[in-house]
Amino acid sequence: MESENVLTLLEHLIKIDSRNPFSLEKKKGKYYLGGNETEINQFLSEKLIQAGFKVEKQFVHEDTSGKKYYNIIAEKGRGKKSIMFYGHSDTVSSTPWISEKDALTPRSGEVTFQGKKRKAIFGLGSNDMKTGLAVMCLAFKDIDPEGYRIKVAFGADEEFYSLGANVLAQSSFMDNVVAIVVPEIGDGPNKFYGHETIGIGRLGRCEFEIEVFGTGGHGAISNDKTFINAAVEASKFAVEFEKLRKKHKDIFTFDTKNCIEGSFFISKIDCGNESLSIPSSGRIVIDCTFTPCMSIQGLQKILQDFIDSLFERKVLNSVPVEGTNRKFKLKLKERPTPYSEAYLTPADHGFTQFIKKSVNRIGKFKNYNMGYSVADENVFKRYNPDVPVIVSGPVGWNSHRADEWVEIESVIKLYELYKVIGEDFGHYIKKER
Repeated sequence: MESENVLTLLEHLIKIDSRNPFSLEKKKGKYYLGGNETEINQFLSEKLIQAGFKVEKQFVHEDTSGKKYYNIIAEKGRGKKSIMFYGHSDTVSSTPWISEKDALTPRSGEVTFQGKKRKAIFGLGSNDMKTGLAVMCLAFKDIDPEGYRIKVAFGADEEFYSLGANVLAQSSFMDNVVAIVVPEIGDGPNKFYGHETIGIGRLGRCEFEIEVFGTGGHGAISNDKTFINAAVEASKFAVEFEKLRKKHKDIFTFDTKNCIEGSFFISKIDCGNESLSIPSSGRIVIDCTFTPCMSIQGLQKILQDFIDSLFERKVLNSVPVEGTNRKFKLKLKERPTPYSEAYLTPADHGFTQFIKKSVNRIGKFKNYNMGYSVADENVFKRYNPDVPVIVSGPVGWNSHRADEWVEIESVIKLYELYKVIGEDFGHYIKKER
């Protein structure tokens, strides 16, 4: 039974160390990142070749030693239009929760949700997203598409800056792709339905950086009234910001009965150097997630207006530096790839309805979902706004944690669903002509 092979393959993939090392270095204007997808991508490539795919490597980035990292891109079939199934091959780090051995050792167990005990597989990446990788390697093995193509891509560095997705989304591999399906985690308000839930969107995400100024001065005379302490100014901002955070409303209804909410928070405050000097500078980082009702530009205006109001009300003090009065300076935090806006594929879109029919062939459609966390799907939608992007993943939870798990039955059902989608996509193409 092929579905049993999906479970075997999943356990094998968990054992392969693909933890993203989260290293970043910038030299002469160029970013260098670490990587750890080489072994797993080689293994996945062999599985796709066995499934009848033509497989290639697509260069993404290199580290400081010159080692190169690649996406895996593959296709089979004949036709002018393609469906692409996409997954990322990296996971988060297991540190500091558990040992490397425990993180990479799959084990069987039980979980309870919706009032029932279910059999599950535990292991780092089991849900995010090695189940999806296993499914995509096997679901299309016996399909020989005629009149369309099935494309499969495995991206590098999703857990850090989506480097792989940014390269892939702008490449010629996407030229004839008319729909995208991703077996990512379903972390939105309608979780724990697996293949019977259709993810039609995700929140966007960005980070802002605020430069904070102080006068400096000898710490031994810190009672000097002319001194302005950057750490104190940052603290006053944090107190006022919490009031704004609690009042902030960014609510989006993504179908007739479900909604999702964006939010923001301070993720870091860094001021001073722990010396006998009054801190003269500092840095505040604000992390934002937001719905399609909001935008990066809109958030920047909200924050800038808020900062301006704090100075107008004398909550914060401008600081004289070299003859100029300086206030907090707000900007987008620099990163190697662009930030992503939120996206939505409408529930009444033809491809969404095609997926819904596919779901009903092997089960019963329960609801639509929208993900809280940004992912590579946002990248595809940014560069290819007219291409529908759907998320259909397994039932799982505790992603990015030591006790990450995926329900065994949902793995098997997801395999069956993807096989149906692969087989029936030709009918969708004919209908949309």
